[in-house]
Amino acid sequence: MEQPVKHADVCELTPQLWTGAELHPSDPAVARLQLDEVVAAGVDAIIDCRYERDDADWVTAAIPHMDYLYIGVEDAGWRMQHDWFDAGTNYAIDQMKDGHVVLAHCQAGINRGPSMAFAIMLATGWDALEALSHIRAARPTARIRYAEDAVDWWFTKVEAPTDERKRQVNRVRQWRRDNGLASRSNVDAH
Repeated sequence: MEQPVKHADVCELTPQLWTGAELHPSDPAVARLQLDEVVAAGVDAIIDCRYERDDADWVTAAIPHMDYLYIGVEDAGWRMQHDWFDAGTNYAIDQMKDGHVVLAHCQAGINRGPSMAFAIMLATGWDALEALSHIRAARPTARIRYAEDAVDWWFTKVEAPTDERKRQVNRVRQWRRDNGLASRSNVDAH
């Protein structure tokens, strides 16, 4: 039976997809408590998007049935590459097809982890704006900075016409403005 999560900074997006922040980086006892909570909630596959740390060794030693993908990247505001989204979504979809529950996380659960979760939602049939709104409702601190990159990746992957891909990216950009989230194009302009 799934238990509520009180100590781990994660949230459920769908029955098979969670997003959030890292396990406590400097207190092993708290990190283990958080990991046990996440496992009790049903998570048995992790996509670690952090550049700063990789917990694969200790997590899989502590929880042998936990599957773990480390695809750490910096949260520097640069464009996320399509192969990063491919790696995370391919892994997540394979895990979910086998009945597993996936946690896509980063350091603070603000940009990289939620952006990967967003890409997974796109790849599983969600409309971009519905997915973004759903993530923000579940995790109000999420900024999902790489959403435009995820939409560009997805509509390139499905071979949508260039005009449609651009339209979808602009929809996301406008949603970010409407929701008080600075468009990454502002960051890129500097």
